[in-house]
Amino acid sequence: MSSSKSNAFVADIVDLVVSSWKILAVCILVAVAAAVVYVWRATPLYAVKMQVRPGITAFDETGKEIRSWNVGDVMDFFRQDAYRAFLPDAGGSTRKTLSLYPAQGRSATTVTLTLYHPDPTEGVRLLQQFYDNVLHHYQTSGKEPLIAVSTKKIQERIQSVEGLLNHVDAVERPTLEGEIQGRRAEITAKSRVLEAVEKRIQDMAGMRADPQLFSVLLEHEKTAEALRSAIAEEKRMIDSLTLARDALAMKKRRLEAEKALEQQKLAALVPLEQVVPPAASAFPVRPKVKWHLVGAVLAGGFAGLLLGVVLRERRLRASALR
Repeated sequence: MSSSKSNAFVADIVDLVVSSWKILAVCILVAVAAAVVYVWRATPLYAVKMQVRPGITAFDETGKEIRSWNVGDVMDFFRQDAYRAFLPDAGGSTRKTLSLYPAQGRSATTVTLTLYHPDPTEGVRLLQQFYDNVLHHYQTSGKEPLIAVSTKKIQERIQSVEGLLNHVDAVERPTLEGEIQGRRAEITAKSRVLEAVEKRIQDMAGMRADPQLFSVLLEHEKTAEALRSAIAEEKRMIDSLTLARDALAMKKRRLEAEKALEQQKLAALVPLEQVVPPAASAFPVRPKVKWHLVGAVLAGGFAGLLLGVVLRERRLRASALR
């Protein structure tokens, strides 16, 4: 019974299409023409995409990252239009006309933001400017408590490290350099005296038989030996001071690395972290020509069938009245 009804329905549809093919064709052509006009007049839009994820809002005592936002918070941030305050103005594009479309990534840890814009280069700039605005706001406004507290702690550590670096440059290194230069000057002076004493010893080398001159010669030799010992000691001290200077240079590099690390932490404090920078599609993605044409054919066909049914019913009623 149901099979016969189904066959009858199909036969009725086929009969309707055959009897109303002209109406169907006209409706489809009109719908397709309207779609073509719309597509032709519509402004081509490029898709500019950027991938973000919940950012770092604090660091624990061991330096481990703390992310107080989750993907749901990021999605809510965009669903509630809170992001519009950070959208840049650009010519005719205002905060009211620009919109970002969030979509959760497959990994469930990222969110892809899409901005549609007629100029791909300008779209990339606007999306990057939006992210920079968010970054600046949360790093300077203190609206996110964890970020504010962490920022203060990191800034204090940076100031402490900068103080140590200044002490190295202003006090420790000049002191070492001055001492090294002073000992080098001592070596130069003592070397000159030693040279003069050794010359006297050479001049008196043939006078050892003279008891009076021999005692003078011995004094000169003792003086020369003392000078050699003093010069050797000065050289050892210079070597030690040079090692201390090298250690000081290593200390400075370590402090600079520590400062750079803290600065990186400071820059990383933002609830929204950029994973993939903005990039525009190679070709316009809107309007979608294929889908508009398919939709026009379907809509035109449905309208044609509906109109065919109405006209057939009118003909049947007119025939019945006769």
